[in-house]
Amino acid sequence: MSIIIAVGSTNPAKTSAVKAICERAFPGCTVIPIDVPSGVREQPIGPGETSTGARNRARAALGAVPGAQMGVGLEGGVDPDGSLINGVAVVEVGGRENLTWGVRFPLPPAVVARVLNGEELGPVMDQVSGRTESKKHLGAVGILSNGLFTRAEMWQGPMACALMPFLHPELYPAPAPSASGS
Repeated sequence: MSIIIAVGSTNPAKTSAVKAICERAFPGCTVIPIDVPSGVREQPIGPGETSTGARNRARAALGAVPGAQMGVGLEGGVDPDGSLINGVAVVEVGGRENLTWGVRFPLPPAVVARVLNGEELGPVMDQVSGRTESKKHLGAVGILSNGLFTRAEMWQGPMACALMPFLHPELYPAPAPSASGS
């Protein structure tokens, strides 16, 4: 039986990264994208909101796809210091969970000012670059690196690292049962 992996996003930059990594890690797996809420604001600010959004998406995806054994959540945020940050959370039915971080890079000061003032990064990058829907393709990283490193490529590294405890459970302690039994 093939493993079913639910991804808490329908964004092609995110889902293609998960599919690329998971198909190598679990040949024959089925990756199912599903739109789920992050539980944080549209543009997360800081590592706390970003990691919470990734975890919330992973848990919601796992619960929303019947038969899924793993849920994956990917969340991009902006740190108040002006850096783009991104986290990937993976949770499994048995309760094992892992969160990893991807690359961190500085955003242009004018972009940071707008994002910290409440705008979402994707539309701001579209406006300053003259593109549309850039968060589904190049992303800020692809625009600022002139395509040397795309948003989908950016998600692959932390996705691979998020799977480590699942690929080597003998090296990572199993989750402790909760005291409440839930």
